[in-house]
Amino acid sequence: MDLNPEIVPLIDEIKNDRAHGASELARQAVRVLKITAEHSHAISPEQLLHELRGVAGNLEQARPAMAPIFNMTRALLGGIASPAAPMTLSKLKLFVTSGADEVLNSSSLAVARIAEQTTELLASGDRVITHSYSSTVVAALKKAFDKWGSITVIATKSGPGGSGQITAAKLHDYGIPVTSIDDTAMASYMQKADIAIIGADRICADGQVVNGVGSYQLALVAARNKVPLYVLCELLKFDPRLRGDQVDLEEDEPDELATPARLPSGIMVKNPLFDITPSELVTGILTEKGLLTGKQVTSYLSSLVTTDTPEKGSP
Repeated sequence: MDLNPEIVPLIDEIKNDRAHGASELARQAVRVLKITAEHSHAISPEQLLHELRGVAGNLEQARPAMAPIFNMTRALLGGIASPAAPMTLSKLKLFVTSGADEVLNSSSLAVARIAEQTTELLASGDRVITHSYSSTVVAALKKAFDKWGSITVIATKSGPGGSGQITAAKLHDYGIPVTSIDDTAMASYMQKADIAIIGADRICADGQVVNGVGSYQLALVAARNKVPLYVLCELLKFDPRLRGDQVDLEEDEPDELATPARLPSGIMVKNPLFDITPSELVTGILTEKGLLTGKQVTSYLSSLVTTDTPEKGSP
């Protein structure tokens, strides 16, 4: 279907965004659906619903590695009555806009709960090492710093895009002592860390964690140095549809890694945005419902109904 020209640039912004994490982009996707409903030229509820589903499909395809975009958009659209139900166009628009606000508020509350619980993982004087950018991790470290006042953070650059430098800058703005390092130095600095904390873009059906590329290396180095690794993420990032080996990890432009002036033609350059960390390297996953061990993660994923609208529940 042809999308509203006003909506296409908003989807492209999400597709090309390298500065925000999965939760933030998922919330932006919900806002796009809200805007779609508000600005739609549909003349019937059925036509509007068709338009919303088309926009949702494009949003999901824009960032296929990010499970919360799929889960949040389906959570919103899954609450809409079928076209055969007696709902006027104006009521459907109101249903979508109010439903979007509820989904956004629920996500924000989930992040706040995770941040609050993170203070129990840390203690005064702890040195935290983190990788990639996650708004949830930033919020959690700020909360912990507000409580303990003496934590310090080591933030890796996190790939050629340098998303970890966004983390470092935001933490610095909050007054948190932070050291920015290149990814190649993570082994040396892991020896100085008490705990490793990362976010996630998806928790796969087999419990593996999709996050910014380099997270797997961080997990391996943490395990070698006996540093516990915790993943902070909302339950909306749990996706029972795909195993780790089935996820599209997305790639960025190769010239971010090497220009023709540095490499001769004919050499293939790959620039993946994400990688997959095996569940056995993760100490625990902290969600808004609490800390989950590997077995609890598997149990929760098994409990989810693999329909277009993920079933809500607690682990």
